[in-house]
Amino acid sequence: PDLNEVSGLVVLRVAQVADFQEKLLREVAKGSDLGVPVTPQQFMFGTELLLENSNLDGNIKLMIREEVPRDRRDEALKRAPQTMNALLAISGAAARIADAGRFQLTPDDARELADLYRNFRRELLLLFA
Repeated sequence: PDLNEVSGLVVLRVAQVADFQEKLLREVAKGSDLGVPVTPQQFMFGTELLLENSNLDGNIKLMIREEVPRDRRDEALKRAPQTMNALLAISGAAARIADAGRFQLTPDDARELADLYRNFRRELLLLFA
C-alpha cells in the first residue's frame, strides 16, 4: 500500500504531534521563555486543525477495520470514542482557560494541557495495543 494512505500511519503522526505539544507545554510549565506568547486560543485552534487535517475519526475507523488484528477490533472500537473525547478535552480545557480571561497560559494551565496531551497520546497508542 501507499504509505501516505495507511490510516495507522496517520494516527501515529497525530500521536507525534501530541508528543510535541506536550513537550512544548512542559517547557511553558517550567517557566521557559519560548520567545513568543503561548495562548489557550492556539490549542483551541490547533485541535480543530488537527481534527480537520488528519480526518482522525475516519482514519481511526479505517485503521481498526483494516490494520488492527481481528481479535483486537472489538476492544479498539470501544476505545475509539475515549480517544476522540481525550482530544476534545484538550480543546475544552483551553476554551475554559480562555473564558477565564487568561490570554497567556500560566504554568498550571500549561501543565494541565500537557497532561491532557499525554492522555490523548496514550489513548491513541492503546488503539494499537
